This record gives sequence, structure tokens and C-alpha cells, in this order.
Amino acid sequence: MHTLFMLLTPVGILVIFMSFIYSTLKNNQHKILCADFYKEYGYYPDDISAYERGGLLLTFQKDIHFLLALLFKENSFFVRNINKDLYKFIREQPKQKTSWIKIKFFLLISGALILIADYAIFSLFIKNAH
Repeated sequence: MHTLFMLLTPVGILVIFMSFIYSTLKNNQHKILCADFYKEYGYYPDDISAYERGGLLLTFQKDIHFLLALLFKENSFFVRNINKDLYKFIREQPKQKTSWIKIKFFLLISGALILIADYAIFSLFIKNAH
């Protein structure tokens, strides 16, 4: 169990760092998507522009509206506050243009789940063994 604990900690941290690196590398894709939205609708979504100035700290928050629009149906509880034009726009995009959003959040959530599992292993097996 000690070995598993020692492996999961750096793996979880590494996956989370990978998600931030991936997000930084795909920032241009985000800008292209926003520019296309602006061309089609003539305005920039307030939900996204508010978070863009947050830099790396809010890198996931600025794309959460895109992800929610991709994952949930239009009248779902989770997308009730999303701009209807933004929802429609994202749903109409080809998969190759939006797949980076799902990958970005998959990496982040995977890293978090690995760290949670790591903590559970430590709490249940290792901490009590001493």
C-alpha cells in the first residue's frame, strides 16, 4: 500500500499539471471559437469574457460554459443560465473543433480523482497501520 500511495501522489499531481499545460497549449483554440461566435452573433459572451482576464487561475472557468453546452441538453438544469446563443453555437460546432474542451476537463478531473483515491488509500490503510 505504501508503494501505491507513493505512486498515486506524483501521478495525480502530474496529470493536473498536464491539464494546465494542455489548456495553455489550446488557448488559441478557445480564441478561435470565441472569434467565430463573435462573427456569427456580433457580440462576445459576457460569461466567458469575465473569466478570460483571470489568466491561468481561471483557465478552466472560462471554458466551463462550452463544456456544459457540449454535455447537457438544452433545457437541462446545468445549462439553465447559459446564454442561448452560446449554447446553440457550441452544439453546432464539429467535434474536431470542440474535442479539446472535453480533453482539458477530463485531464483535470482525472488528476483530482487520482488524488482523492490517494488520500482515501492513505486514510484507510496507511495512516492506521502505524
